[in-house]
Formats: sequence, C-alpha cells, structure tokens
Amino acid sequence: MNALIDRINLNAVLARVELNDLLRRVDLNEVLDQVDLNRVIDRVDVNQVLDRVDLDRLVARLDVNALVDRVDVNEIAGRLDIETLVKNTDLGALMVSSSTSLLTEAVDLGRSHAVSMDDTLARWVGRLWRNHATRPGPPGLVNPEEES
Repeated sequence: MNALIDRINLNAVLARVELNDLLRRVDLNEVLDQVDLNRVIDRVDVNQVLDRVDLDRLVARLDVNALVDRVDVNEIAGRLDIETLVKNTDLGALMVSSSTSLLTEAVDLGRSHAVSMDDTLARWVGRLWRNHATRPGPPGLVNPEEES
C-alpha cells in the first residue's frame, strides 16, 4: 500500500481539486468548536487593538449619569486625609485672598453709594436753591442732524 501511495503524484491530484467546492463542504462551526479561544486571545496584541478604538465614539456611548450613580462618594470622602490636606493648604494665602475680595467688593459698594448720594445731594441742593440750570459736566453728544 505504501508503495502505491509513493507512486501517486499528490500535486497533480490537488491541481485537479476545485478548492471552492471543497470549502463549501466544510462546516465552519465544527472547525471553530475545535479552536481554543484562550490561546487565540493570548496571541492578540491588546495595545494594537486599543490603538484602533475611537475613544470619542466610545465615550459618547457611555451613560455618564449611570456611571456617576455607581460612585460611592462617602467611600471617596473616607479615603481623604483631611489633616494632610489642611497641612498642605496655605490657609494664610487663602484668607488674604478671601479678605481682599471682600474688601474690594466693600470698597466698590461704598464708591457706588457715594456716587449715588452725591447725585441725590446735588439734586436736592439744586431744588433748594431753585437752580434749574444743568449741572456742570462733560459736554453732551452732538446730534448729527443738528450739525447739518
């Protein structure tokens, strides 16, 4: 039998086989059932796969509200080292910054009230002296129709 097989030219036989007809007879599910997927996955370069992922499209599909609902804020707060946080915080600079903001707002408010009081006082003095003349100040805008 081996002598007979040795005399057969397999290349000539395979040249006569129609490969597409042969592949149509193959049950791919049966072939895939025999594949060890863990070995295939071990051979996959995950970084190369991730390089092909469109992160913007992936993030757009995320339900951010559902993700945030899963976050345990109390657990995160429990992990904070408040003493280290306070120690590393420059409270003096924070207080100066806050007080400077408050002082600036108070000065602005005071100036605004002073201007308002000045205008009110000027109107009352004008009424008391029965001065109907306009208050001195910068000249008014010129009406283009009056110039013509």
